[in-house]
Amino acid sequence: MENRVGYSLPPPLYQSRPWLMIFHGQDAQRQTFFDISKNYYYSKIIPELYDKGICRSCSSYGWLVLIDYTSHDCSLLNLVSMEMIELPPIEYSTSEYCILWLPPSDPNSHLLVVFKDFLMLWRPGDAEFIRKEFLFDVEFNSFSSVNIHEGNIYALVAPHGDIVKADFKDPIVHFKKLINGEEPSLGLQEGQLFYDSYLVECNGEMLLVYKIYSASFLSYKVVSTFEIFRLDYAKDAWIEVKDIGERTIFLSEYQGRSSLVSNPQVKPNSIYFTQGRHLCIFDLDDQSIELSLPCPNISKSNSAFCWIWG
Repeated sequence: MENRVGYSLPPPLYQSRPWLMIFHGQDAQRQTFFDISKNYYYSKIIPELYDKGICRSCSSYGWLVLIDYTSHDCSLLNLVSMEMIELPPIEYSTSEYCILWLPPSDPNSHLLVVFKDFLMLWRPGDAEFIRKEFLFDVEFNSFSSVNIHEGNIYALVAPHGDIVKADFKDPIVHFKKLINGEEPSLGLQEGQLFYDSYLVECNGEMLLVYKIYSASFLSYKVVSTFEIFRLDYAKDAWIEVKDIGERTIFLSEYQGRSSLVSNPQVKPNSIYFTQGRHLCIFDLDDQSIELSLPCPNISKSNSAFCWIWG
């Protein structure tokens, strides 16, 4: 089906399925929103995003967490209402992840900006961010993936792929090792040398999703397959998953999320991800990968993608 195009802001975001947001053009100043359920894309220049970095976020509720490249000022931008909330300045620009816990209109909302060795906490009404140092029970040099499950923060950390759970104890955040079992054993084939890993909450369970590449040429990696494991607390181990039923997993460069999508245009038991300028769908039933161009006007270079949720 040929993609249709519009030149306005997209309609309200959905909670059950995301929009694919594409940054492209000179200095990535143009934004294109692709609706996977209608095969329709909307192109727009949003001035509020100029010269801003978008944090890798969990639970966006339609909000983007922005950090100004020059001033390091931090702000929240709602893509539906275009409301912008200016936040206290933050000294550091290289964050690992941002976690928006409930919309900022909720009195229990708070924003966590996660760095390598500490995080900065802000709640509505705070005049400044509060810094909290990290304490780890495991060897740590970086976060591989961060996600929220049943109101708790979980992280996959390098170098050994340990899963940790955050315990907030003033004035620190204590990351405790979650299981003592071995890491999942991947069935890597010849030439499958690289992989990325994601923590994804799916139907009340925590999944560990591996995106496996067949090769790497001049820093361009080709996705060949996926493997999924669920965390079995009783057995203290990872159990391989071959089927996720009617749910669909959406992966960005650093984050993953699943949803029950009741729309015939969205494939269940599949993983949606991007590669180059293509939107890709991995079918867990037959292990196939389907490629499409969400917007043919997107350049092969100087473009970036992320999923935006309502």
